[in-house]
Amino acid sequence: MKTAIVLVFAITAAAGMSSAAAQSQADGKKYEKGSTVTLQGCVVAAEKKDTYVLTHVREWPIANSDMGKFGKRYYWIEKTDKMKAHAGHTIQLTGKITDVEKSEIEFKAGESGNGINVEIEGPGRDVVTPAANATVATPPAGHAGKEMPITLLKLKIDDVKMTAANCNPIM
Repeated sequence: MKTAIVLVFAITAAAGMSSAAAQSQADGKKYEKGSTVTLQGCVVAAEKKDTYVLTHVREWPIANSDMGKFGKRYYWIEKTDKMKAHAGHTIQLTGKITDVEKSEIEFKAGESGNGINVEIEGPGRDVVTPAANATVATPPAGHAGKEMPITLLKLKIDDVKMTAANCNPIM
């Protein structure tokens, strides 16, 4: 059985760029196929067995926004053998973007009947997690089944290291 992890995050906009076009162009080159990125965040178990999300993520190179070509930027890691042991830890990982594609997040009623979950559609397997873990605002009541387009960046991990034995939010 494959373990899947989807990495989700919100990015604080950086100062310094004067126009939206310049920001989009500058960030676009950072997140193309073949680019190397470093992420740091907390590994949290998702709803389905052997699936995880990385929350409170910081991304390097630093971005001007969290938007990609098709919508908010999310990372997908398929081979995560080293991640399972880090559930509940803060980690830093470095990897290369192997693909950039259009995908979507679907809002679903939580299985326990409390709140809204999101299903992040990935290659061959989906990850379901509470909306807060995916850094998306919980939609108003009655929005279960609605979809939001996203930019999914597949990431091949080169290095993973634990930076803290707990999951305190990164500031």
